[in-house]
Amino acid sequence: MKMAHIYITTDSSSPRKTKKHYGYVLECEISGEARTREDFGEVTGTYNQAALTALIGALGRFTKKCELHIHTENTFVLHMLQDNLKTWAVNGFVTSKGKPVANQEEWMEVWNLSREHLIVMEPGKHQYTGWLQGEIQKRKEQGNV
Repeated sequence: MKMAHIYITTDSSSPRKTKKHYGYVLECEISGEARTREDFGEVTGTYNQAALTALIGALGRFTKKCELHIHTENTFVLHMLQDNLKTWAVNGFVTSKGKPVANQEEWMEVWNLSREHLIVMEPGKHQYTGWLQGEIQKRKEQGNV
């Protein structure tokens, strides 16, 4: 099974629903050569929605089963991905009180895109944190995000 890394960063960790910018870097080995790909975007939503949107974009680029290491400072998203996602999927993405889980659509998409992969959580800052933050800021200033 091939191994790949997804590095996610957002420009804000505010829980308030505002315009947020995100970026991610994919890193994997193809034919013995290390390769990276990146993408940037914006979403009006919470910190968790921004991280989930970045994760969905990154996961959508994989066409084969992989061991995926997900690196982000958003420990809530990593915790929910590891501990709750499968249970939510089995229960129709509703809570034990019968209400839809927060960010239900995003979690459903993450489930659909991730369930065939082996997911490894890597919380905290990562080797691309500074670069992604700089690129996000530069793109915001240029109006390219």
